[in-house]
Amino acid sequence: MNTKDSIKYKVKKQLFNLNRDRSFSTQTPQAFRFNDLYHLSIKQKAKIQDEATLFIENNLKVKFIKGENSNSKITYKEDINTNKTFVGIGFDIHRLIKGKKLYLGGLNVPFHSGLKGHSDGDVIIHSIIDALLGAMRKKDIGTLFPDNKKKFRNIRSPKMLKPVIEMMSKNEFYINNVDINLICEQPKVSKYRDKIIKSLSKLLNIDISLINLKGKTVEKLGLIGKEKAIACEVICSISR
Repeated sequence: MNTKDSIKYKVKKQLFNLNRDRSFSTQTPQAFRFNDLYHLSIKQKAKIQDEATLFIENNLKVKFIKGENSNSKITYKEDINTNKTFVGIGFDIHRLIKGKKLYLGGLNVPFHSGLKGHSDGDVIIHSIIDALLGAMRKKDIGTLFPDNKKKFRNIRSPKMLKPVIEMMSKNEFYINNVDINLICEQPKVSKYRDKIIKSLSKLLNIDISLINLKGKTVEKLGLIGKEKAIACEVICSISR
């Protein structure tokens, strides 16, 4: 592929510019007939950079196939240490109780019941927190916000998420995507999906296109099936 860098070469003390449109970055692997490559190699005394150099210096035709800039060439150790990606998983479940507000993804969702918990019981944000902490290898939500501490009683979940986002920034992580399964019979996720995603986008400081929210039921089985609980599971991908 054409080089994206400005290449220069030096002759004695004078510098010259190479025409970028006529300069090519060559990557490996490179494909040649084995016998041709073998016979040229055993005659080659000086060190060469790649197989293509061997053929070009022997006035043999080489066909170039256009590549992609995203297909990074790995030469040095640091080439594989950049943009490391980590994945974390989070899960939470809370009972539904009458007379409490229901919060999902930081959004107050109109419903006859809310989620019982030491905090506001927001299963989506709690699962996201655990997924992000897991991806960073920073233990879990209970370590940061133990439920035996009175100061965290009835705390809103966005306030719990904020220091986790700050922790990510401090450690130079960014979110690639968030995939959410909200598991409940009611309320219907499709009715509030866009609003919940918009709320999470603001809280996570990421574009809405990086968040996916799916509604799942349990076919009337167990506490969730009887509309007595709501659960959530989340997978987050982050990079450094």
